[in-house]
Amino acid sequence: MKARSAIFVFHLLTMVIATCLAVAPPARAEGIYLQVHGGFSTLNLDDVNDAVDAINDAAGAQYLDNLTTGWEAGFTVGYDITRNLGLGVGYARITASSEYSRDGGLIAFDRPADLFEITLDYLPDDGRSVRVGAGADVGMVSSAAALRYSDPVVFEEEEDSFDGLGFLFAGYAIVDAGLSDQWSIYGQGGFRHAIIGEVKVDGDTVYNPDSLDDKLRLNYSGVFLRVGMKFRP
Repeated sequence: MKARSAIFVFHLLTMVIATCLAVAPPARAEGIYLQVHGGFSTLNLDDVNDAVDAINDAAGAQYLDNLTTGWEAGFTVGYDITRNLGLGVGYARITASSEYSRDGGLIAFDRPADLFEITLDYLPDDGRSVRVGAGADVGMVSSAAALRYSDPVVFEEEEDSFDGLGFLFAGYAIVDAGLSDQWSIYGQGGFRHAIIGEVKVDGDTVYNPDSLDDKLRLNYSGVFLRVGMKFRP
């Protein structure tokens, strides 16, 4: 009788466990996601700032500000290849500018850059709504910079575009807070290395004014902070 009771209890427990597994909430599924973000970044545009300082020195006043920070906005389309790992492709633009105008005259340093990135994010899925992880980006940085100026006599604005391409990589920490099954808010903070070692205007290489052997560089490396929303369809 005891043996039959033990067998009955065993079958009953088996049925209960199977039922619980059948109705348990599903694990985070792999799938497509979309991220949009805005942020802030420090910049290391020393060559540009040297030119800004030279103009201020010649004018005898601080007309132009050094470019040391910029704003960033972008998006990423990715795929959760596992519950913990996401692979994506992204685009972002960094904007930074310094200008001065007076009596119809203008001089402006516009130094935006376009970032084209492949992203890899690791976020351990431990069942909590807030997850902490890390990520890395590799890709290319493209110059969208320009120098705008106008003569106060003829009032005609001209523009020189600075073309160039460089390699970038970045590493960052991630905090992701789930709002629902589809939406979450996240923050990223880290360091980006992004240097354009040669820039051209109308096909001609640009050099620093104090040396014909020293090419002008656009260095967008720096610390960044980003905050955004993540959506899984």
